Amino acid sequence: MISIIIPTYNERDNLEELFSRIERSLRGLSYEIVLVDDNSPDGTADKARELSSSYPVKIIVRPKRLGLSSAVMDGMNAARGDIIAVMDADLQHPPEVLSALYERIEKGCDIAIASRYIEGGSVENWSPLRKLISRGSIVLAWILLPRVRRVKDPASGYFMFRRGILDGVELNPRGFKILMEILVKGKYDRVCEVPYTFGLRRSGSSKLGAKVIVSYVLHVLDLSSPIIRFALVGAFGTLVNLGVLWFLHYALGIAHEIASALAIEISVLSNFFLNDLWTFRRKRKAGIAGSIFRYHLANASGIIVQYAVSVALFRIIGLESLTSQFIGILIGFLVNYALSRKIVWW
Repeated sequence: MISIIIPTYNERDNLEELFSRIERSLRGLSYEIVLVDDNSPDGTADKARELSSSYPVKIIVRPKRLGLSSAVMDGMNAARGDIIAVMDADLQHPPEVLSALYERIEKGCDIAIASRYIEGGSVENWSPLRKLISRGSIVLAWILLPRVRRVKDPASGYFMFRRGILDGVELNPRGFKILMEILVKGKYDRVCEVPYTFGLRRSGSSKLGAKVIVSYVLHVLDLSSPIIRFALVGAFGTLVNLGVLWFLHYALGIAHEIASALAIEISVLSNFFLNDLWTFRRKRKAGIAGSIFRYHLANASGIIVQYAVSVALFRIIGLESLTSQFIGILIGFLVNYALSRKIVWW
């Protein structure tokens, strides 16, 4: 069976045409529609119930808007099929493509993606800004997520996959791009893409906005390598260090030696808690107090290595001072990361 998961919010006017076109696309196949509605005030769920007498529709109504990715997860939990499809209800995802996606699954693909960016795919009437945002989001994913680099449209919201690729996989999706999570974490061998034209919205309004864009960026960062998140935390820690130093020394007039020591300690603690919550997701080997102590030890080693490398390159190799120091900082960062992961988190 194919389970087609459709998250909805205020999509009442699109449902009748959507269900009819799904039926024509999958005629002769066993399928179900799992509609997950976030309590739409326009009566989307009521319209779906009305149509359930003609189409195989299962309706899940959630108490409020909880996000597309979590809607897909709730739909998967209720779905009976061993093949899962995900699509929007706004008819920008043409239901006729479902049969092409299914054909690719039948021919051995583990994931079949409806793609705007392979030959034959396109978008309709997007502004230059919308195109730039879309392309930029994909480039960001290619840079930070090696597993998606062979996929032309990893940000697609229209795709089909074998349920088994997620057996034993823990998903923690956020925002609108659950495919990215599946591509990074799933147990699959073959990904195929099917061209399609991302159509015009017939009714309702687009969900794209600044909040969605920020959520996407945070999601990609969440999925990225721990060393990238560790580097971002380190960069933030540098700002914390300098900001605290400026406030203590220049604003309050505290002696540099004291201000510097306090700034370093506050930045170290800031880095520890951000790494604990985000980079390594609380996978530490000890309790909070013991982990903070170990983190201080790991940072101390990095600082010593940074200094030793810098001095050696400058005095023995004869490199220019700034170059020596920069290389020392990079190597010190790598030592900090390696030791932090080895003795603080796992």
